[in-house]
Amino acid sequence: MPSILDSLNAAAPALWLEVSPPRGINPAPLIRRLAALVGHVDAINLTDNALGKVKMSGLVFAAGIKVRLQIPVVLNVSCRDRNRFALKSDLLGAAAIGIDAVVALNGDKIPPGDDGVAIASHDIDASGLLAMIADLNRGDTGEGKPLLKTIPSIVAGAVANPNRKNIEREFDLLARKADAGARFVITQPVFDAETGRRFIAKANSFGIRTMLGILPVKREAMATYLIDRVKDLSGARIHLDRFGGMSEEEVRAISLRENMALMKSLAGEGAGFNIMSGGGPSLAIELALQFSRWRNGDR
Repeated sequence: MPSILDSLNAAAPALWLEVSPPRGINPAPLIRRLAALVGHVDAINLTDNALGKVKMSGLVFAAGIKVRLQIPVVLNVSCRDRNRFALKSDLLGAAAIGIDAVVALNGDKIPPGDDGVAIASHDIDASGLLAMIADLNRGDTGEGKPLLKTIPSIVAGAVANPNRKNIEREFDLLARKADAGARFVITQPVFDAETGRRFIAKANSFGIRTMLGILPVKREAMATYLIDRVKDLSGARIHLDRFGGMSEEEVRAISLRENMALMKSLAGEGAGFNIMSGGGPSLAIELALQFSRWRNGDR
């Protein structure tokens, strides 16, 4: 299996599948489902309490994937939930269990608790976390201690939103993340080739490889939720509104067909694709397997 950097720089498009760790304490059922991807995807990308919903620790679930499936893991790490000491501790833990890459992100807003207060850590932001990864990769703990004897080799990544209306603001943020050490960027889902190409061109100018987000839509209710509840996708509303009134079977079929066409049209232009599960992995796994067969010449 090639390394994360090898797959990001390969001629063939890299293929990652994004999935959330389970809600409970038993990882086995989800790992069994992900086993279908062995030999087909280059990495599993694990979210970190996405949309402010608590899931199993990504580090724990990642360890299970590494041991049982031997698939590389790209671990999302949110600054929202940890101060700098906890972040550094988790990065050292990630390096210890062989996590291949870490995606630094600020994190989605969290809902208020019973007292009406939402408490999040604002110790450092995503750029600060990227700088922390760079320090650790040099063996510097930043604690006034001697350099680490065993130096981690974590590939650092970032996130970005190609659908943002003020896209120049998004590009400014991406430039800062590149300066802080990001080697690649995972985007929010794209739904048309023009948006993907525009973003890839800009990321290339910063020396960052682009993993375009691909989101298969399962049913009308999912499209409605994305429109109403996910602010980052407000610019993609035109692509989601059209699922209104369709049956689940129709939505799944159209989404698979159109996402495959989009991925084929953009193959080779960026680093590859990060297929998002969106509430459950079944459709994302189906799309990943279809694209893997196409990528391997079964056309």
